[in-house]
Amino acid sequence: MTTAATGAGYDPQIDHQLMILVARGNLKAMSEIYEHRHRSLFRFFFRLTGRQGASEDLVHEVFLRMIRYRHTYEGASGFEAWMYRIARNALTDSAKRHRLESPADEGQMEQVASGRPTQLESMMKEQELALLHKAMRALPEDKRELLVLSRFQGLSYEEIGRIVGCETGTVKVRVFRAVKAMGQIFCQLRAGQLHEEKTW
Repeated sequence: MTTAATGAGYDPQIDHQLMILVARGNLKAMSEIYEHRHRSLFRFFFRLTGRQGASEDLVHEVFLRMIRYRHTYEGASGFEAWMYRIARNALTDSAKRHRLESPADEGQMEQVASGRPTQLESMMKEQELALLHKAMRALPEDKRELLVLSRFQGLSYEEIGRIVGCETGTVKVRVFRAVKAMGQIFCQLRAGQLHEEKTW
């Protein structure tokens, strides 16, 4: 399911097997996991925070925590869910320690987000991407996180349920509401932009 994050044809079970080796003390295997996962983790953090430096720091923190808590890895819920639970905790702890700086400019956001366009992004005209990201950042944190996990990180509802700790059906409903809310905000922003264009 994670081919969108790690490349077409990639088998996510590879990281599960590598993490088992890490849990048994083979820390060299973590370098291969890093190669597979650091880009998708960076995109996850960047889409939630809008800050490149903070996102890079959080990626490093996640891998440090995976090493630190390697003995807790059992793989019952899958590597994906375990990694993103650590990522969410790292982001929460970071937010508690200090308030994140203001979001990046729209050009930087487009450059990072367009690394692998999703179906949602492809439907938007290029000039509307900035409004799309503004709409996403205007969402409450919980809705924004669900959208990032489902639409940008390419995770299934079942995987997201294991990450956030709720039933698959509940995830579906929450994602639907998040998409609807972002659509409403996007329409409002678009209407405002059109109004500004007409005043010229």
